[in-house]
Amino acid sequence: MEKPALLGFCLAGGTSLALQIGHRVSVDLDFFGHRPFETQEILDELHDLAPLSIMSQSKNILVLNVQSVKVDFVNYRYPLISAPIETEGLRLLTVPDIGAMKLAAIAGRGRKRDFIDLFFILRQYSLDELVGFYLKKFDDGSEFMVARSLAYFEDADEDDDVILLGEKIKWEFVKKVIREEIRKKYK
Repeated sequence: MEKPALLGFCLAGGTSLALQIGHRVSVDLDFFGHRPFETQEILDELHDLAPLSIMSQSKNILVLNVQSVKVDFVNYRYPLISAPIETEGLRLLTVPDIGAMKLAAIAGRGRKRDFIDLFFILRQYSLDELVGFYLKKFDDGSEFMVARSLAYFEDADEDDDVILLGEKIKWEFVKKVIREEIRKKYK
């Protein structure tokens, strides 16, 4: 990401996590930066790489379709927990940052892929540590909402299955492990 308009953006979300731990297929790209951006500059830089179209845009979010891949650019006001990992020209958010963001995503919508990502993150960090990261990152966050949302799987149950790489894990097992982590933290 040596293109000037893309400087300061880091790959986040499931794709960043998948590149680091190799647990699942992810088909979208989420780039987060702590800076305003000019939509036209990003379009000019990416248009040379592949055909693209704007799906939606606002002051702080640009959503593109780049050869059938959803690519988000977000001006993100929340601080990083740790310095990004730089590898092969990409800046990746670290697992603690992604973990905090996954808790926020689960509190907001509870998608199956977010719970699956959380399941794998829980192999590296306890729920207690992840909630700590969440509260450090989101000064306006609600631990109560996170705790409540972590035990609500009904919407995620309706989502399509996630394509896992390597180890095959059943959705029911993912829910069981997350429930156990909730019990450990909030006993």
